[in-house]
Amino acid sequence: MIFIFLLFLLTANIYSETYLNGSYETSFDIRKTSSYKWAVDYPWHRLEARLYSEPIKNFSFFLKTYANVDATYEKDLTKFKREIFQLAESHLNYKIGKKDKVEFYFFANQIRFYLGDPLFYLVNTDKDKWDEDGGIGTARVAGSTIEIEGFVPNFYSKFFIAKMYRQNVDAYGARIYDNIISEKLRLGFTSTYKRWSSNPNDYNLVLASDLFFNIFKNSITFEIAKSKTPSDYSIKNDDLALKVEYRKDFETFLGGLNLIASYRDIGKDFRAYCSKVYDNDRKYDQNGYYFESKYRFPKKAITLTYHRDFYKKKKINYSETEDYIEGYVEFIKDINLKIYYLTTHQFNSDKVEITKLDGSKAWVYLQDDRWSHFFSQISMQDKKTLIKLQFKIRNIKTEYLQYIYGTEISINLTEKLKTLNRFLIVDEIYRTRDTFWSQLQYNFGQNTDFYLEYGNDSYVNDDLVNDKDFVESNNSMEHKIHLYVKLSF
Repeated sequence: MIFIFLLFLLTANIYSETYLNGSYETSFDIRKTSSYKWAVDYPWHRLEARLYSEPIKNFSFFLKTYANVDATYEKDLTKFKREIFQLAESHLNYKIGKKDKVEFYFFANQIRFYLGDPLFYLVNTDKDKWDEDGGIGTARVAGSTIEIEGFVPNFYSKFFIAKMYRQNVDAYGARIYDNIISEKLRLGFTSTYKRWSSNPNDYNLVLASDLFFNIFKNSITFEIAKSKTPSDYSIKNDDLALKVEYRKDFETFLGGLNLIASYRDIGKDFRAYCSKVYDNDRKYDQNGYYFESKYRFPKKAITLTYHRDFYKKKKINYSETEDYIEGYVEFIKDINLKIYYLTTHQFNSDKVEITKLDGSKAWVYLQDDRWSHFFSQISMQDKKTLIKLQFKIRNIKTEYLQYIYGTEISINLTEKLKTLNRFLIVDEIYRTRDTFWSQLQYNFGQNTDFYLEYGNDSYVNDDLVNDKDFVESNNSMEHKIHLYVKLSF
């Protein structure tokens, strides 16, 4: 509260540029319970305020707070009263200079430590990486960054310090590079360090170097990295990672062509705990390549895309190949068509002996699975209406075959009244499931909106037939009426 009070004092400067806005939201649900009776949940309230100010030249700050009460989570409101007022996020920013500049950020509950190494992305800013280190809730992170550019010609540097204070985890990062020849030759270095206890061996250190050069519009990027994690005794010496990427764009009377080709060799013991890719997603122990071509027809809004992603593991005899083919066409009057076919081949060359039903024995591969999916979508849009029709065949030629149909219709009935409807059908071998979600939105003016919804939005809000919450689950239609009011100021 003292910190917030001091920020408000800074805005007292008559020359300051200050903005204050926010919103109040309230809602409640009427649900159909397992006993087939309708029950009313307690209301939910949220008051949010956002303050931005530039009290003096080159200095600014941002603050977002909220008060939240949600009695649907727990019937005892005592817990929420202890957390009823929270600092959602904030930062202080100070700049020195324009062309030759130094910029500082001090932040709380924001994710501002992106470094930008070209191929590995050693600092990943995905929400599920930094919220509770993979958990649920607001990002409990605080820290600072400093960015320096221009004092040395073509030289750039950035440093950050971050603390995940609920887990008592510290993270540090640095990135420097020099454009030796502008847009032709660049040399860079990146380092990350993460420490999760007072034990001197409980840390992860990554050092990386990258080189970029462009010759006759052929760009090649090279990056190599090495990691060290002393406390993990399962990790041996295969902790090097290498990536090389080639890019080329062609523009001729026959159309446009974009090419990307890359090779990667990621050691089975390589770890980068500031990155989601080489921590949560476990994308280490890979030797493989990626190829992508994108062709644009001349004078036609038609794009064809093909990519292949292949890798094999060093530790086990496992490989995975992904092939993707897509066609995208834009017609007149805002009608678009998109079709793609995706197949993933997972293969383990080790063999095991099995006994057939007739008693005979045979040797078969430990794993030889193909997962194929076909997707098509047509969308039509004008000033008042958006219609989207989707169809997907998932897990073709397997016992998990699914036919999925999705429809989305949005209509502006009047200037103030809108409706949005989403319908999804999943037809499986042994059953058929469907779900429906509908929303009616009315704007009262003065930044006040009223929403009336039926169904569960989370089942259909991630691109309909591709929404894993419903398609890749055992969920069925949820009968719920949701009333929601939002006032913005």
